[in-house]
Amino acid sequence: MAHPHLCLLGGFDFAGGAAAVPVFSRKARAMVAYLALQSGHSQSREKLAALLWGGNGEAQARMSLRQALSAVRKGMDASDGRTFLTDGDSITLNLDDLDFDVVRFEALAAGSEPEQLEQALVVYRGDLLDGFGLKEEPFEDWLRVERERLRAMAVAALDKLVAHYCTTNDPASCVRSATRLLAMEPLREDIHRALMRAYAVQGRLTLALRQYENCRSALQRELNVQPEPETRHLYEDLRTRRMTSQAASRIAASAPPSQTPPPSPARTGARPAFPAEPMRPATHYVKSAGINIAYQVTGDGPVDLIYVPGWVSNLDLAWSSPRLAHVLQRLGGFSRLIRMDKRGTGLSDRNVGLPTLEERMEDMRAVLDAVGSKHTVLFGSSEGGPMCMLFAATYPERTAALVLNGTYASGRWSKDYPWARTSEQVEEDLAAVERQWGEPADMSNAAPSLMNDSFEREWFAAYLRNSASPADAIALWRWGTEIDVRALLPAIHVPTLIVQAAGDRWVKPEEGRYLATHIEGARYIELAGRDHVIWGENSDRLVDEIQTFVTGALPAAPGERVLVTALHVEVVGVPSALVNTSNQTWRDLMQRRDDEIRKELHHADGQEIKRTGYGFLAVFQRPTRAIQCALAIRRRLGESGLRVRAAVHIGECERLGDDVTGIAIQLTSRLLDHAGPGEIIASRTVRDLMAGSGLTFEEHCETELAGVPGGLQLFSVSKPAV
Repeated sequence: MAHPHLCLLGGFDFAGGAAAVPVFSRKARAMVAYLALQSGHSQSREKLAALLWGGNGEAQARMSLRQALSAVRKGMDASDGRTFLTDGDSITLNLDDLDFDVVRFEALAAGSEPEQLEQALVVYRGDLLDGFGLKEEPFEDWLRVERERLRAMAVAALDKLVAHYCTTNDPASCVRSATRLLAMEPLREDIHRALMRAYAVQGRLTLALRQYENCRSALQRELNVQPEPETRHLYEDLRTRRMTSQAASRIAASAPPSQTPPPSPARTGARPAFPAEPMRPATHYVKSAGINIAYQVTGDGPVDLIYVPGWVSNLDLAWSSPRLAHVLQRLGGFSRLIRMDKRGTGLSDRNVGLPTLEERMEDMRAVLDAVGSKHTVLFGSSEGGPMCMLFAATYPERTAALVLNGTYASGRWSKDYPWARTSEQVEEDLAAVERQWGEPADMSNAAPSLMNDSFEREWFAAYLRNSASPADAIALWRWGTEIDVRALLPAIHVPTLIVQAAGDRWVKPEEGRYLATHIEGARYIELAGRDHVIWGENSDRLVDEIQTFVTGALPAAPGERVLVTALHVEVVGVPSALVNTSNQTWRDLMQRRDDEIRKELHHADGQEIKRTGYGFLAVFQRPTRAIQCALAIRRRLGESGLRVRAAVHIGECERLGDDVTGIAIQLTSRLLDHAGPGEIIASRTVRDLMAGSGLTFEEHCETELAGVPGGLQLFSVSKPAV
């Protein structure tokens, strides 16, 4: 059971020990945040009402406060069975049994040891209630002051780390800290100089000189001034060093052939001479919906690249394989390489139940937020590929490019996808995994070229054992075969590279070609060889192709077309007890119905698109939220004797300001005709993305719709009884 936590840095996130996470209104979230930051000091009802509902009349403000307090008390207490909120004439939020990120951050940031400061910056995922705001001036004034206070603490911690890493001659750590500090305070010339010097120590003079240009541009744009003399002198010194270095390189190039260094293994095809196991980087953690996600960062190239492996992984054990370590070091040679263990595996929290693809995608977003990566190349291998595809379709503005290697669109055989494993083959695979677990790994499918390498077989077996328990590994393997993202592929509009081994025994070349055909503008490369893993034969060629693609001119990803989940919910039928009621009573009931539906949409972060007779059309960024909202509306209106029906579909739409239009919304309205009273139906696309959600999907019907080739398969959605 996860420990109850409240996170306000980088957004709002509360979760208790139970599986259900309460959803609070914006005013309720604002009240919780205010009370949490005033911990130890009771707040009067009058003060809270004026802070959050000052624009309303006194009676209305106090009533709104009572409703918010009731919702918060019910949501927080129900999530863990504890009492967090106490109230009478004054209100207090009890944080004794709560993991509160602001308190942890303040304690760590007050320390002097680099380890404490690094941990403080892991906790500081972003500004206080980042992206959150209310049209209430007293609250906004308070929030602005608290944001600046905590932000100043983060800047001070980064300042200390930059000074420490400069003194201890740790250029890689200095680059990481200085880059994050400049993202917060881009006009700090002293930090620009520290970053230039760190790049120079690493021999990366081009980046050092480019940093000067970044500094000069920022000062000219914001202050209309030129860099200080110290900065200009440093620039001239570095430019002279680069010119001298280039001259030496030209002399070396003209030396006799016998004095010229041999070509790299990547170009000759020879097996590389791998170095001894490198020093393992520090492992950091970030909270995502209450789950600890482990990640590591290596390299400091100008491009951010996150690598998402398949099935199971272990960040630390990866460095014990000279072959895999070599690949990771090469990736970190041209990028800032970000790696993570997915929830339930490796160094991340275990025993957290089966995830949904959506949850894992949000875990990746939490990691990227923690390291300050706003525009990232996504590199997904095998089962990690679908997660990267979903992220690219959902967050195109944060995706610089997409790289897919040995990955697939559907994990199970079907008539229109005949290359995947059949159900019988999947069961045979699972039986083999269980039978062979712990023994030297059978590499005949994963990496046939390494079958006779006893070290690799022993290492891979240890890697798997330390990545998941046998039962979890089997459950995750089965979960991976239930993934189907085919319907999402047309919604991907970022530069995409697909690399596939011609003889891969797990993922067939036809699957890579399928992806290339269905992702707009994708580039497809087929390499010779049979290995599925990225550290097998031709690993250097794989990295060469990625490097060429990533370091080339990548066009900006368009942000107008977005992947959304549409919900159409409608009230059906009139309770017999209301048939003969007065017109005013009926109007009051309808108004209460609309208010209840809008309240649930608001709680689930849904955006109302339009009112439709007896229902509403809304869009959500995540399918889980849409289905949870439909279930909540059905339950809430059922208490008033009203029955609803709902349809949920996911697809690509156009966003123009606050308006969202597209075929996905139109289809959702047409699907509603197939839902009976009390039914919530979802398209197969939604069902395929919800593996591991705990929801029940039963076949409902298959319908032919104009404009949809082959029609749509629909499923009835329900929440299983506990």
